[in-house]
Amino acid sequence: MLKTILPIIATTAILSLTTISRSIAVPLVREIKQSQVSGNKGTLQTINVWNGHGISLSFYKTGEVIKRVWIDDPSQILLDSDGCLQGIDRDCNSSGAGLLYLRRINRLNIRGLPKVWATHLTIITESSRGRKSYHFKVEPAGNTPQYSQISIVPDLKPQKQNLRRKTLTIETANNRKGINQAVQDGLVSRNDELYRRVRKLIYTINNGENDLQVAANKTGVSMKLIRKLQLLGGRE
Repeated sequence: MLKTILPIIATTAILSLTTISRSIAVPLVREIKQSQVSGNKGTLQTINVWNGHGISLSFYKTGEVIKRVWIDDPSQILLDSDGCLQGIDRDCNSSGAGLLYLRRINRLNIRGLPKVWATHLTIITESSRGRKSYHFKVEPAGNTPQYSQISIVPDLKPQKQNLRRKTLTIETANNRKGINQAVQDGLVSRNDELYRRVRKLIYTINNGENDLQVAANKTGVSMKLIRKLQLLGGRE
């Protein structure tokens, strides 16, 4: 009987480890908060564009309407949108879009335009709260694509942020328990890349990141794996 059960247990452990390992994947969406890229506290965020892998820049979650766009050097980057925009479309009487699409092309020789590697993208949006400007550095990239979309998301109000932080603290504790339990069960080793990424996720959150999705994107840990670890850690 014991000889029959042991192979089943070993097979289950291997399948569980395989499932967890497959959860390490390149994030589809990179989220950036409004305050990180606009206003007095904003910083210049970089948008990478890869060969054969365009990037969409979405303002759907903020509810803002893109009204006008400028790109300083159009010799390597093509811009498109899901609407009509001044600065892109020639005949645009009613400007408005929610998403931009950036595509890399072979460099064009444009007379009088200096050759630079990266360029500057300016976006003007409009909402019920007025107009706002966003600024990005757009840079061609040669490595493996890291994301397919950048989503601009609104900042949380203080009350919601405090509640989110409290919930995140509990979830992070369960993630820590979950990965430690996975080590004890022999599903993962402390030398594995998966273990290092989960520890980096926990470190990122403990050092001030209040958005679990953003932390997951930064560390390359899928939300599916995070939920599995929380369930594993919450069993104690």
